[in-house]
Amino acid sequence: MLRTIVPVSLIALLSSGCDSDCADAARVNGTYAMWHTVQNVGEGGAATVSEDYPSYQMFINGWSKWKIKASTTGGSLNADITDVAEYQGNYNEASPTTQAFSGALTLTETNCNAFNMRIEGEFGTTVDTSHTFVYDADLVFAGDHVAGTFSYSDTFAGTADDGSALSGAFENAKGEVSGTLQLDDFDTGFAD
Repeated sequence: MLRTIVPVSLIALLSSGCDSDCADAARVNGTYAMWHTVQNVGEGGAATVSEDYPSYQMFINGWSKWKIKASTTGGSLNADITDVAEYQGNYNEASPTTQAFSGALTLTETNCNAFNMRIEGEFGTTVDTSHTFVYDADLVFAGDHVAGTFSYSDTFAGTADDGSALSGAFENAKGEVSGTLQLDDFDTGFAD
């Protein structure tokens, strides 16, 4: 299994030329081990999210498993996301459920290996919170890797550890993402 994280700058260098099958957006299809790192919590993030944020409770920080299926010509995609590395200690694939989302995939005109992925939906965590989110990533595809930057906005509600109601919102959290195509069993290194 590949578990290499490739720097964004290397991906950009590798992708400067276009593949012969560049018109086929479905070449990005597959199951990826995705690593997200939030670099700033955006507007409202510090006021409405615990000081542990960013945490592993959402797929935007830490490991997650993404199964991507894009249309051949681009324009649309489906992404099945399994958040496998939640902060609360659920470090295996059995605990979180896979959640399906529809989105848009837009190829960049100047570089056919660069594309934008936008997903909107509602994500439920195993710690009883529900997140209505917008995820927007600019990515580069290099064969068995994708990498780039993302922005993320979220309105959430749920129940805190003490049973009280929990809610808030934040906009424009930003970070980096890289993913490696999985050729066999998915293992982030967190599994027991």
